[in-house]
Amino acid sequence: MRKFCVSLILIGILILGCSSKTTSPGNGNNDDYSKVDSLAYSVDEELTSANLKFALKIFNKIEEQNSNENIFISPLSLSIALAMTYNGALEGTYEAMSTTLEFQNMSLDEVNEEFLKLIKSLQRCDSKVELSIANSIWIRDGFPVKPDFIERNENFYLSQVSNLDFNLPNAPDIINTWVEENTNGKITDLIQQISPDEMMFLINALYFKGQWKFQFDEADTEEDIFHLSDETTKTVLMMKSSGKDYKYYFDNNFSAVRMPYGRDKVSMYVFLPGGEYNLDDFIASIDAENWNNWMNSFDSLANIFEYEEEYECFEFGLPKFKLEYEKELNDALIALGMGIAFNPSANFGGMSDVKPLWINYVKQKAFIEVNEQGSEAAAATVVSMTSGIPPNFIVNRPFFFVIRDDRSETILFMGKILDPSYE
Repeated sequence: MRKFCVSLILIGILILGCSSKTTSPGNGNNDDYSKVDSLAYSVDEELTSANLKFALKIFNKIEEQNSNENIFISPLSLSIALAMTYNGALEGTYEAMSTTLEFQNMSLDEVNEEFLKLIKSLQRCDSKVELSIANSIWIRDGFPVKPDFIERNENFYLSQVSNLDFNLPNAPDIINTWVEENTNGKITDLIQQISPDEMMFLINALYFKGQWKFQFDEADTEEDIFHLSDETTKTVLMMKSSGKDYKYYFDNNFSAVRMPYGRDKVSMYVFLPGGEYNLDDFIASIDAENWNNWMNSFDSLANIFEYEEEYECFEFGLPKFKLEYEKELNDALIALGMGIAFNPSANFGGMSDVKPLWINYVKQKAFIEVNEQGSEAAAATVVSMTSGIPPNFIVNRPFFFVIRDDRSETILFMGKILDPSYE
């Protein structure tokens, strides 16, 4: 008799998947979900494929650049924020963003229409899963933005659009309050400060809270050993169960489990490399083809093992964990081919006639907590648009000045002001 003792840890990226299995929702009325499920299944495969390929690319690039740290991102939050921005790109900038985001096989209208379907389908997917998506655009007072760019973001991304005096001392707080409110308080201080050259912020906020379909008994949680990559160990709180309710995939190099939430339409997938095959090897093996093959191969223990006796002693353990992650994504996106969007040669003429206009930074903050009841996760992504030609000139911070005779080019006076006063 073989004994399989499985202790799994999330590899760093939260995977939320929809199962094709039909089960009754928590309230027992499947009709309540028929419309939203139909909408989810109708999202064009071109968009779902594009989002998957981009998710794998960006995660691999971040992991390549930050291989010795925990990583947690929301590819969906990033995709939405960049898709909003994509609506303002033209010519070479449009092509570069299209390639990076894997939108080559879709028109802009198709991208927008399919994202609208996806966003609407996620808003009410389960009575035991809270999943909300909110988008906003914050525009510096006086900065001219094309009406059709605003209209597309309002219509397809349900964006809240606000004009704001970026010179106000509390301007960052106003934006951060919106983010905090739309992530249930989990993402704070997304905007640290606003520079005079920043003209616009495009923001996605994503919040998730799901109850496990098969919850852990807190009484079974106990201290256990976790083996770190440097071959040392640490003590963790390990949640335990029989594991027989889950579906699995066993490969020669790794094991994987599907842990559903609520009515079995949203799940966490956990992948655990083993033996000589380490986490870096596994991440390097992820591509769209392998991913789709794995997703189609999960099965119950009863079907995986021929005899019941083979899995009677099966053990399952998952560490409780909580993680906050923040990353500026410029380098990763530039490495993926979007470099033109980050310099003054960018063409965002579909957004505004002001030139130059380019992406200053793309930043994401994310949070996740996994415990016996379920998982809570949030992310916010901001795209900062900057211009070298601000629409105003307000001396509202320390400055240097000279008085010069321009005929003889002689500097008459020179000074710096840290604290102006007038009495």
